[in-house]
Amino acid sequence: MKKILLSVMTAILLLTAGCEKNPPQNEPPVDDPKKPAVTTPVENPDKKNETPTKVEKPTPDNGVKSMQVTVYYPDQAGMSLIPVKREITIDNDSQKYLAAVNCLMDTPAEEDLTKIFPKGAKIKSITLKGDIAVVDLDGGITKNFVGGSTGEEFLINSVVDTLTEFDEVQRVQFLIDGQEVETLAGHMDLSEPLKRN
Repeated sequence: MKKILLSVMTAILLLTAGCEKNPPQNEPPVDDPKKPAVTTPVENPDKKNETPTKVEKPTPDNGVKSMQVTVYYPDQAGMSLIPVKREITIDNDSQKYLAAVNCLMDTPAEEDLTKIFPKGAKIKSITLKGDIAVVDLDGGITKNFVGGSTGEEFLINSVVDTLTEFDEVQRVQFLIDGQEVETLAGHMDLSEPLKRN
């Protein structure tokens, strides 16, 4: 009786397994007309080893540019002005004069050079009129300046030499708070535009 029962159960299991058996993998599935067709992209064998091309977005031209200028610092011994190269960044060409002279406000990295502008000195603007660069200094420069005749000469000439490095600048006129002045500290005549020394 047990053998018959075992045979019947085995037969039932085999029939059940046969009904649930999936179709073989290599046979194409039967299309269901109700389901939308799914297409698989076919790879082009010619492009198999190609690296995808990276498309870079063009950077907007905002007009900012860098340029190298020559500026003049006094040497530590107070004997002469020494030319050094500096990199400036400007939005347009009219800013290059102010950017170049502003370099003189910084303490030079070179050990044998010194800063001549007094602490807190400011330049309001530098504009070009014909071949004359007009430098408008803030009035505070006269209050903090303690350099004497040599210091005044170095300060003025460092600005003049720096600005006349630009081909279009032949002379430099100094103003204080927009007004013409005769001198900065009583030693140099600034009533007329100055040529390169």
